[in-house]
Amino acid sequence: MQKIIKATERPKIPYEHPTVEIYLNTFRQRLTRLWRSKKPFAQNDEKIKRIFSDESISLKNQCEHFANYIAEAFEHYAVDDFTHAYYPGMPSQQGARMDAMEGCSRILPTLAIWACKQPIENNDPFKDQKKLAISWLKQAFIAGTNPTHKGYWGDIKDYDQRTCESADLALALWVSKTIVWETFTCEQKAQIIKWFKRVNHIEVVDNNWHLFPLTVQLVIQDLTGEECVDHWRYERVKEFDVGDGWFRDGAKGNYDFYNAWGFHYSLYWIDQINPNFDRHYIRKNLSLFSETFRYFFTPTGLPFFGRSACYRLAATAPLIATLDVQEQEPTRLNVGEVKRALQTNLNYFIANGALKNGVPTQGLFDSDARLTDNYSGPASSLWSLRSLNIALFCGDRVGLWEAEPRLLEAEKDDFFVRIPSIEAIIIGRRETKEISVIFENEYILEQSPHTRRLEKQSKRDYCKERVIGRAFRPKNNLLRKGVTCYSSKMSNFF
Repeated sequence: MQKIIKATERPKIPYEHPTVEIYLNTFRQRLTRLWRSKKPFAQNDEKIKRIFSDESISLKNQCEHFANYIAEAFEHYAVDDFTHAYYPGMPSQQGARMDAMEGCSRILPTLAIWACKQPIENNDPFKDQKKLAISWLKQAFIAGTNPTHKGYWGDIKDYDQRTCESADLALALWVSKTIVWETFTCEQKAQIIKWFKRVNHIEVVDNNWHLFPLTVQLVIQDLTGEECVDHWRYERVKEFDVGDGWFRDGAKGNYDFYNAWGFHYSLYWIDQINPNFDRHYIRKNLSLFSETFRYFFTPTGLPFFGRSACYRLAATAPLIATLDVQEQEPTRLNVGEVKRALQTNLNYFIANGALKNGVPTQGLFDSDARLTDNYSGPASSLWSLRSLNIALFCGDRVGLWEAEPRLLEAEKDDFFVRIPSIEAIIIGRRETKEISVIFENEYILEQSPHTRRLEKQSKRDYCKERVIGRAFRPKNNLLRKGVTCYSSKMSNFF
């Protein structure tokens, strides 16, 4: 019996219901993007594929190269004092300006963790790039929060994508506080905090988005001592908890991989920012989730279901986070198993072309309009860095880098595991190293063989997208189309 969650009416979000004015503004931004865009930064693509195809290269070295790959491309694409970056790719519904902001906000946490988590040593082969990254962070925060600067991130408004991006920006500022924040003048700090505090007065969609203003508010509290946390938002998130560590993404939302790179990723950082916030609940739920989520991984793919396929490199984020909390909340999770899950997940996708032009592609392997949601732009896939972020942040203290890899569950034996809270069965077959996830209930009742498939973008919509600079792609969340069985061989998508 699934938990009943009190629903709220979904608001009318402007970019989902565009007016003539929105279309015109999007077109103008499209022209600006064409003018400001640079040649695709492809010179490191083959190198990074080789690195993730070479089993002799350590996981830590691979992750360092991954961060450096992302940093070098960001330097190439960035504009306006590193506040925006125009990456090549398919646009979102929200305009090129917001897409370019994502090109900054979604990479700054990676740069902050990579460059600021530990002192830069003289023998570090990436020391020069890390020092540059620190300077980019400083420039971005000063310029992006300055309303008179051309790189200003804009005012955060109700149901605004900036709310989502502000959480990543706040996290980057918190991680780098001793290296970046503490170097700012009082005036600069006040300017930055003023911009972030706009989240205190906005509305968000009633789902995982409550975690974004919460993250910002906890960072403000940590940096300034000011109490501004909307605890009611956190309590609402807990209402989405259905058991076994799983969350429904809103009262009528899906159970999908947002649990990994949305809910538990954000909750892990909330716990790191303020260990006294609700540590027992956050850590217990994370550990419960990983108890069964670890069965999802194979050396050659995962049973992907839900939306945002382009975030696939972040799937192991909660497993790594669990290693960092399991001293307080013991689990059966082994560091060697997590290491293999992370390494094989990165190796499989990257070696098969998931990185291109300095950014994760808009698909599972190469870019794929069928799998790129309308809310996703060229840089949205940088959320794929979320497993890398946690690995770089806590890898040393949990022994991730030195651990001897251990076989994944799918490599050891056949298994049959049920997750009662989401009414799903996980079946693993050792001989084929394949995992299937079967949902035991229908999301929709009216369906046919024609509805249970990925739709292609029409030529007409492709032309509209190219001219206007706004996404016109089919909605292809297979869960909402009535597909109930997903294989780690990902046959649904090919």
